[in-house]
Amino acid sequence: MSAPHKRSRLVSVIIVLALVGGAAIAAYSSATSPESHSDGASLVGSTEGSGSASESSSTDPDIDAENGTENVTGNDIPSGVFAATVTYVHDGDTLYLDNGSAEELKVRLIGLDTPELASQQRPDAEECYGVEARELLRDFLPEGTDVWALEDREPEDRYGRSLLYVYLQDGTLVNLAMVELGAAEALKVGLNDRFWPELRDAEDDAYAAKLGMWGSC
Repeated sequence: MSAPHKRSRLVSVIIVLALVGGAAIAAYSSATSPESHSDGASLVGSTEGSGSASESSSTDPDIDAENGTENVTGNDIPSGVFAATVTYVHDGDTLYLDNGSAEELKVRLIGLDTPELASQQRPDAEECYGVEARELLRDFLPEGTDVWALEDREPEDRYGRSLLYVYLQDGTLVNLAMVELGAAEALKVGLNDRFWPELRDAEDDAYAAKLGMWGSC
């Protein structure tokens, strides 16, 4: 990514942090410029002409008969994704998706780690910015939001959670957006490194600008 382009994206992210709630998400999606991965997939899409994330988009999916995934054209979403609907966001990096199967998918977002939350089992586990990270992910992914999900080379972790990248209908890669806004650290585990350079650079930029937890904790 060129230095001018990185500075432009960073300014956009700073503007977002001056806003709140759903308005921040809308501004983020419209302010960030598309950034292409080497395989042609844009990590953050444009909302030009679109409404909420759960509304229908101009994508034109074709089913891959061999593996059941969809080849999506338009809005910078890569091929190989599958459609799903958000049913619940647990914390800043864990959520549940309905993909039409018998059971919900418990999903761990690839490439990031957010601060811990307290629980009944671990009442003292809460870390700085854990609640804010959860609320930001809920702003990106309200219950009922239709999304596209993409696997990397390792589809599950040792706890049986599905490891996924999650895209909004406008092409926004939620995993990357969480890191860009300073709500998560970049984290590479195992072989799932498709977007690792972008995630690592996003953390560096957020840290330098003291965004999110980097300026609060």
